[in-house]
Amino acid sequence: MYYPAVLAGAGAANAPYTGRVTRGGRVLGEIEEYFLEMLAPGDTFLFGGEILALVGIVENEAHVARARSDAPKVPSYAGGKFPLSTYLAARVRRILSAPESWKELPAQVAEWLKLQQQKSLLPPFDKLLVETFPRGGKFYLVAYPFEGRLAHQTLGMLLTRRMERMGLKPQGFVANEYALAVWALADVGARAQKGLYSMAALFDEDMLGDDLEEWLQESALMKRTFRNCAIISGLIERRFPGKEKTGRQVTISTDLVYDVLRRHEPGHILLRAAREDATTGLLDLARLADMLTRVRGKIAHKHLERISPLAVPVMLEIGREPVYGEAQDAILAEAAGSLVEEAMGGAMGGT
Repeated sequence: MYYPAVLAGAGAANAPYTGRVTRGGRVLGEIEEYFLEMLAPGDTFLFGGEILALVGIVENEAHVARARSDAPKVPSYAGGKFPLSTYLAARVRRILSAPESWKELPAQVAEWLKLQQQKSLLPPFDKLLVETFPRGGKFYLVAYPFEGRLAHQTLGMLLTRRMERMGLKPQGFVANEYALAVWALADVGARAQKGLYSMAALFDEDMLGDDLEEWLQESALMKRTFRNCAIISGLIERRFPGKEKTGRQVTISTDLVYDVLRRHEPGHILLRAAREDATTGLLDLARLADMLTRVRGKIAHKHLERISPLAVPVMLEIGREPVYGEAQDAILAEAAGSLVEEAMGGAMGGT
């Protein structure tokens, strides 16, 4: 489902986000509900050539305001969630951890992995590699679970909640099929080295307990899955002859029922069904749980002075602004060249 993005008030271009909700603005376009579920009020993202901040979701409208941000998110769509199979993920981890198998890879890929081996560590087959490094006035934590984008996004949501409680001041995260990158204001690597917190505790599987429940209750994800359950069960009749309901009417009705059931009958079968749907079809919790169990007590932490070669792909996704055509290719190539040169420690610039 797509939600209209409604500008909350007139708002001058590039005006700072104030958090004030103003109804009745003009419609800027439509955003997929899946992407909005990943945002919290105040989060910024790129849309229609502007930087917008989410003010809130009212019924089936996303109210936004113009804002300023150095690292806005880029809208994603459900069609881009194709999963990485467990078999392929295991095979990739095995190849990366076995340099003798690199002769079968393209020369550029083998050279890239050799640089990773020199500058940092290769992801061990039976461990989780976590790299930390400073860049651009922020501090980054990059993990390589190799479990697919959906599992990584779920991990990012839970991990940033835990980091917030630890005082690490996370600002956001981005995930691809192979890695997860979190950026924060606190020096996460230096604090781990000083023993102020442990990486093992940060990635402990107990995050699937209270952290998950708290996040689910606060997110719009449960309302979305409950709406589907309510329609399928017949609780909400959408196409009764002569009384057909619009998508907006269905959303309002199911949201009201969801709030009442949560308050007065939290064990209702439809709430249980919605939670099961969310944990299996939308969050990939089973795969994340398997990964956390697999790496329990097996965290390989490498604190670096600069970005590593293996972190370059996921770092390119942070704050990337869409520019179409040749200009986009030139900008991405320049950004990629800069990151690769930095990862190689200036080796390219000296040759």
